[in-house]
Amino acid sequence: MEEQFRPGDYTALLDLNIRSQMDTESVTNVVGAYKRGVPFTVYEVYPEKNGIVWGRVSSNTGSGTSRFVGLRVTNQLKAKLEKAFEAPAENQDGLIEVLTRIAVAIEGLKK
Repeated sequence: MEEQFRPGDYTALLDLNIRSQMDTESVTNVVGAYKRGVPFTVYEVYPEKNGIVWGRVSSNTGSGTSRFVGLRVTNQLKAKLEKAFEAPAENQDGLIEVLTRIAVAIEGLKK
């Protein structure tokens, strides 16, 4: 059975390097580590490339520096998914409409 990798809460199955790039060639991009048994959160999972499934462990999506760990490397599982994040609702049009109205109302307060 193929392991499912998706955003959620994971536990390190062994010591994992935290890297500033999705690259294992350079040792200079290692910026930290998770020890075996330590829980951590994966915010985004990337398709397998060069035998590695990468997960982004930094929550920033803007201009900040991202951090990555290898979740599976050359078919060796490095982390176990404990609990996946809930999938977003299929139809979020109502929520978007409400948030847009709130944003417009806030803009109106500035005037």
